[in-house]
Amino acid sequence: TPGQGRKDAKTRLQEHLQGIRLALPQYLLAGTEGEAHAQQFRVACLIDGLGIRTEGRGASRRAAEQMAAENALAALDRR
Repeated sequence: TPGQGRKDAKTRLQEHLQGIRLALPQYLLAGTEGEAHAQQFRVACLIDGLGIRTEGRGASRRAAEQMAAENALAALDRR
């Protein structure tokens, strides 16, 4: 299947942080919005040692975590 060999954002972030000997990121549920059948999740990604906190949103907690990890990778790229 297409994209099978591509690592997701959480995996890439974890591997990057391990490579520079930092603790793994923490994912915290920052909130939920909307009706039960159409909820949006907000998740914060915290990287100790770098002072990075990003947020992601998604239709599931997992999707929100992936978005938060994508945003954290982008923040690391800007350093």
